[in-house]
Amino acid sequence: MNRFDFAKTSPVLFKGLYHASTVFNANTRLSKMLVEIVKCRVSQLNSCSFCLRMHRDDYLKQGGAQDKIDMLATWRNARDFEPDERAALDWAEKLTLRADTAEIDSSFTALQACFSPEEISELTMAIALINAWNRLGVAQHPFA
Repeated sequence: MNRFDFAKTSPVLFKGLYHASTVFNANTRLSKMLVEIVKCRVSQLNSCSFCLRMHRDDYLKQGGAQDKIDMLATWRNARDFEPDERAALDWAEKLTLRADTAEIDSSFTALQACFSPEEISELTMAIALINAWNRLGVAQHPFA
């Protein structure tokens, strides 16, 4: 059951967001698995079960490890994650939860050790896009 259908009620806006996501997916330098695990974590933080299920499935189809999905909520205390994944997940959390400037600065410093400026920009766009989709998903779907 949906509260409303964004694609039908606001088709031009839906197409714009969808186009932005399509352009991102076709042009990012980041690995698909990294982007999908970040989308999963952001979806967890935003309590968007619809997006979490979709991106979990996409992550696993790309060859992602089930253990990482299982441990994602506690990634800081799990040994399953590589340094670049940790930096990306931390950045995603800081931006999604709107951390203070000092925390964002610290996260950004760690990010620079793993990613180029272009990759950081793309990762930030991926986080912004999934946050937008999550908020639409939560608004539309009471249960997914």
